Amino acid sequence: MTVLLFMIALLVNTNQAVTYRPVVLMHGILATADDMYELGGWLNSSFPGIYVVSIEIGNGYDDSFLLPMNKQVELFCANILADKHLSEGFNMLGISQGSLIVRAAVERCSLPVYNLITMVGIHQGLFGDALFKLLPVRFWELISKYAYEDFVQNTISVAGFWRDPFQLEKYMNASHFLPDINNERKIRNETYRTNMLKLNGFVMVYSDKDEILTPPQSGWFLGYASESVVPETWNQSRQYTEDLIGMQTLREQGKLHMFTCHTRHEDTEHAPNKEFFFQNILPFFNNTL
Repeated sequence: MTVLLFMIALLVNTNQAVTYRPVVLMHGILATADDMYELGGWLNSSFPGIYVVSIEIGNGYDDSFLLPMNKQVELFCANILADKHLSEGFNMLGISQGSLIVRAAVERCSLPVYNLITMVGIHQGLFGDALFKLLPVRFWELISKYAYEDFVQNTISVAGFWRDPFQLEKYMNASHFLPDINNERKIRNETYRTNMLKLNGFVMVYSDKDEILTPPQSGWFLGYASESVVPETWNQSRQYTEDLIGMQTLREQGKLHMFTCHTRHEDTEHAPNKEFFFQNILPFFNNTL
């Protein structure tokens, strides 16, 4: 009887001791925190008791594209730092534009992130008209013709990661956001690289059926080569050859994990992508504090 009671007590204490690492989710452009609830439900059902929070910046939908990226990152970090459940560390996932917000937050805010997961990300920027399918018509010309004007940079989120391969010098000098977090300028921020190298794992997913991002390989840090609409390869990309934010080092350390999914951009966090998510991404959340 004593042995049985000991076994029961041991099982109870073991179950109580399992505290899954919390999870932070960040939605994409023209979306809200609610759009991440389906994916959040997959985590809740897989890891009982896990704390999952989907971050909302401002009013969600409108502010996702009418607030500049630097402001969105600032507000995102404020949300994280105010949440007592996240103080001991967490895993973090960002979708599309959210991929840039979560990565910039790691670099700039020194957050205690264990695994950083980005899906259909925009790490090397966008260039092309596919994204315009999502945006109101009146914003098309502002971005395609005037993206690097201060007024547009300070008003529309997309301008912050618009990377025109035919105007790379202007992009480098006038873009307020992406050249900075990608450490592309002459004066580099070593804190960005140091914070990325603290990660246990950096997961990147791009979709070979993405109908919105151009190029879709931007999710793997591969943008268009200079004066071209042909995506770079690893041995062409400065991110790898110069290790600007530690991508080459992360890869050498076995911390960089790259996957290809096969769904439309807008299905990434929904049922059509569930099988892929469970097979490839879910294991990165199976860790405890």
